[in-house]
Amino acid sequence: MSGTEKRNRYLLISLFVLSVVTIGYYWFAQRDRSVVNKALFQVDRLDEVDQVVLTRGSDEVVLKFDGTRWLVNNELADRNLIDVLFATLQQAQPVRPLAQAQQDSIKQKLQAEAVQVRVLTGEEVLKTFVAGGNARKTQAYFFKADEDVYLMTIPGYRVYVSGIFELDKNGWKDKHAFQINWRNFQSLSASFAQSPADNFNVSFKDGFFRVEELPETDTTRLDDYVGAVLFLTVDSYLSNNELRDSLHAATAALTISLRDVANRSFVLSLYPDPREPSKILGIIDSTQLAWFDRRALDGILKTRSHFAAQK
Repeated sequence: MSGTEKRNRYLLISLFVLSVVTIGYYWFAQRDRSVVNKALFQVDRLDEVDQVVLTRGSDEVVLKFDGTRWLVNNELADRNLIDVLFATLQQAQPVRPLAQAQQDSIKQKLQAEAVQVRVLTGEEVLKTFVAGGNARKTQAYFFKADEDVYLMTIPGYRVYVSGIFELDKNGWKDKHAFQINWRNFQSLSASFAQSPADNFNVSFKDGFFRVEELPETDTTRLDDYVGAVLFLTVDSYLSNNELRDSLHAATAALTISLRDVANRSFVLSLYPDPREPSKILGIIDSTQLAWFDRRALDGILKTRSHFAAQK
């Protein structure tokens, strides 16, 4: 075998070995990246969690358990959403880390726009991570400081995992318009600005609720009405002080006032908007602006004559 043939053979063998090493390295690297710790973002001692702080820019949502109930920024929180939050903290899993070519750009975007999540028990921080996603909210991303960004999922569900963390304070608030314990309900008044003859007052007398302005009350209709009022829910809350103040200067079409056994007052004023026939604006306790679905109000848009006993 000539020197040239030996050299060519040596180069061929070297090329083959180099190719095998390169392919092997790439395969093992990819395999290592595909082995993901599914519990990476799950919270140990989840049953001890009594506070979750969600921070995005200058906005901070503080969810806190006061020993009896969950509050959001010191207002009653929606218990169903709290259950969704804890289910997410328990079940969310990383699918895979994003490609290295995407890591820096997506992490930079998330740091500017996403939500920092801190999960605590007392003063002890159990878990901290950042939650966000793509612009279309079809892919959720989590990452910890100085670690990779991961694509997230909840096994068995097609859901945008970061959505629960992105709710603002109004999104977390309990949706009941009247924050009154139905067991403590004592009296009610309904006032119609355009038709005072339809006004009525409900009071408790001789063990029953009755409409004061009527000689006899249809108790079945009144029970249905009181239930509809006590369990009325808003469609969504609004933070628009200018709109709220302009409504204060107008006259409410209907104002419902409740009192409980401790003589506390709960007031809802309704302002129909002809531009939004399917919705009605309301102000709760003179401070909170909210939209109501028109259909949800059907049970409470009743006048005095509705409760007259049929003979």
